Amino acid sequence: MTIPAYLDSADLFVACGSRETAVQAAAYRELWHYLYRVALHVASQQPDQEALAQDCAQRALLRIHQQRETCEEPKAFRSWSRRIVTNLVIDELRRRQRLQPLESTSETTLNTFHQQSISLEGCVLAEISLADLRQMLLQSPMSGRSQRVVIGRYLDDVDDESLAETESNLAQQEVLPSHIQVTRSKNIAKLKKWDALREALTT
Repeated sequence: MTIPAYLDSADLFVACGSRETAVQAAAYRELWHYLYRVALHVASQQPDQEALAQDCAQRALLRIHQQRETCEEPKAFRSWSRRIVTNLVIDELRRRQRLQPLESTSETTLNTFHQQSISLEGCVLAEISLADLRQMLLQSPMSGRSQRVVIGRYLDDVDDESLAETESNLAQQEVLPSHIQVTRSKNIAKLKKWDALREALTT
């Protein structure tokens, strides 16, 4: 038996639990490639990003295999898996930052931060660990929805369609991807003026 080249979350969840060895192996191969792409994105500023992404994707795959039954919503299996690999990469980046002192932010970086749209996964990564940045954003003056939209897009690499689907479910009314884009744009502008984040980048 063969499986399609791409499975949606629910079908991938089922295939990963299949008793047919070939089906399960194919499903986990597809999942590994997905996890690798997510990890590579989060680790994009690291000199060994490919090796780090491969290692975290492999560890995530093992954890997912062991904890698959704890995923309560098969339709969100990819999102659930993405959080696992993202957290593994973040933990590794945080460990590295504990071992290596950070350099102070350059004036160029600050000008880029103020003059251009924020690249939270880019210019900030060298100054603040992703875990610390996530915690800061959760304490920011943004609404819960705004926090989910900004963190989801910039830290968890969630596309606008998925974010819109999540917010639609939470609000019990339709939220379009265009609404997500407007929310993100407005809050990025606010964050550029948020003193706590500016201070974090200059210390």
